[in-house]
Amino acid sequence: MFVTYRRFAERRRAELRAHGHLVATRAGTVEYAETGPATGLPVLYFHGGPGGHEQLHVLDHLAEWGCRVIGWSRPGYLRTPLTTGRTFAEQADAAAALLDELGVRSVVAYAISGGGPAAIEFARRHPARADSLVLESAISRRYDPVISPTARRIYLSPYGTWLVTHLAEWWPRAAVADFVRQESTLDPRARRGVVDWITADGGRSALVRMLFASLTPYEDRAAGLDNDLRRWAALDDTLTAGVTCPTLVLHGSHDGDVDPAHARHAAATIPDADLHVVPEGWHILPLSPHGDSAREALRDFLTARNGGGAGPVPR
Repeated sequence: MFVTYRRFAERRRAELRAHGHLVATRAGTVEYAETGPATGLPVLYFHGGPGGHEQLHVLDHLAEWGCRVIGWSRPGYLRTPLTTGRTFAEQADAAAALLDELGVRSVVAYAISGGGPAAIEFARRHPARADSLVLESAISRRYDPVISPTARRIYLSPYGTWLVTHLAEWWPRAAVADFVRQESTLDPRARRGVVDWITADGGRSALVRMLFASLTPYEDRAAGLDNDLRRWAALDDTLTAGVTCPTLVLHGSHDGDVDPAHARHAAATIPDADLHVVPEGWHILPLSPHGDSAREALRDFLTARNGGGAGPVPR
């Protein structure tokens, strides 16, 4: 098994490096990738954990709308070393340093899940660089989840995440069913309906496989996740204080990972923030049957932000 896993990890690293770019910034080395037209509305994606620059494909619909989507590996993930920014404030500064190297003046800061704290810090520490903020299923206050031993073995280990990627290929329904069970508070009947809906569509099934793949190689992401877990647990309700840019908060009513209370807190403490709750939505909104409502809210929000003419957000 060790030899087989090592070969898998080497192939996976080669794939990731083929699509990622390294840049030296004043904060340290940063890895990033881009999609969408270079002249489009710039969107800087703050991924969750585990994750990395390749998760920018969760936002492929933004690229289709004409946005320039920049995904970066936060410190401790993939080839961005943890020394580039251990605290969320330092990560915000690293994001600004990356934009300097790319020649990008301001962006829509877009965070999903565990990327929330770094994006929020970016918005309040660099208000001239944050045209707006989108928080999707995002952490906005203290987060200290109880992770079962089984979940740790499956989702927080090299061999476990490797096996999950194979499970998604060989027995996709079983993989999706466990994913929805772990990440939602839906009752069993509702979960079965979501699983049926996901597995009936090739595009949605491909998104599941991409998300599982973005857990691997786990050892290349472990330093970032370990750091995040410690720092998420130390947050308090002051994180959102000082954010002044237009903000859209998107969350599922049945998110079993990041409690919807995070969305309500962000919407209540960021001036004039818009809150959109997806009915029966779980942690992964694009894989929620009513997730299109969040996409519509996002398109309206970005269209309103795009008055500077960076690129179209077509309807």
